[in-house]
Amino acid sequence: MKKYLLFLLAGIAAGASAEEVVLKGGTSIQAPVLKQNDDATMLDLGFDILRIPESEILEIRKDPAMEGQVPENTNQLYTVSMPRRITTAEAVERYAPAVVLVKTAGGLGSGFFINKEGYLITNFHVIAGEKKISVTQFLKEGQILRRIVHKEVEIVATAPFHDLAVLRVVDPEAEISPVIFAPQEKLGIGETVFAIGNPLGLERTVTEGVLSQTHRNFGGILYLQVDAPVNPGNSGGPLFNARGQVIGIINMGVSSMEGLNFAIPARHATYILEHLDAFAYDASNPESGYVYPDAPRRPLTSGEPND
Repeated sequence: MKKYLLFLLAGIAAGASAEEVVLKGGTSIQAPVLKQNDDATMLDLGFDILRIPESEILEIRKDPAMEGQVPENTNQLYTVSMPRRITTAEAVERYAPAVVLVKTAGGLGSGFFINKEGYLITNFHVIAGEKKISVTQFLKEGQILRRIVHKEVEIVATAPFHDLAVLRVVDPEAEISPVIFAPQEKLGIGETVFAIGNPLGLERTVTEGVLSQTHRNFGGILYLQVDAPVNPGNSGGPLFNARGQVIGIINMGVSSMEGLNFAIPARHATYILEHLDAFAYDASNPESGYVYPDAPRRPLTSGEPND
């Protein structure tokens, strides 16, 4: 009876723009969220307010029309979702399989899958000047960590100015668990963040810290500053918030300073994904994104040879 009532209430509220709240028992309620904190979520049912303890909520999904999700048969490349806050340990268990090791002849870095079709994001500087790239997945089976090396990897798009690249693993049989992004960027200084990557080749290393600054200007781009420890090999790996959403891509740090590291805001990555054709990789111009036209010739003056 209780479950039936929840479905009935969900139906009454469904007419309005709403979030979908998925409970641990499998029940789904669609209603506008009035307030949310670490203890409970308040839903507006129209004629009453329903308080649901956070411990009973499995996930909160935005109305697909609000969050930009589209059917699988379109060109949407990434997923937007609003899950509940979880511990770092829970988030690592859920999203670590999406993080990969990106390896070239010149070095290695990190990356992360954004969809089940094999698309992944990394830093441009990780693959710059390289054409032979391998991607290693780490899949946990019980207590065993299985490594799967993909050697057929395409460069889909590059954005050198943003230090981002989109790759694709060509393997229809690949078992992929992609990350999720936030419906809209809401970042607060001091909030908990964590990174997963492969510093110095040490696979699936997890580091935690706080968001130290949300707008740090370097070369015309605003970076996220974090105190979570990162090292060479973390480049291209995801930076997560307390909901397990990707909010940034690790790309640099100050080696002589502890806890002074930076990430590219996730909005740059989603912008590139939404305009993929404009950033498409051109094998004849590995530095795709930069165009170097010939300088105009100065006008001829009398007496000069015309060559």
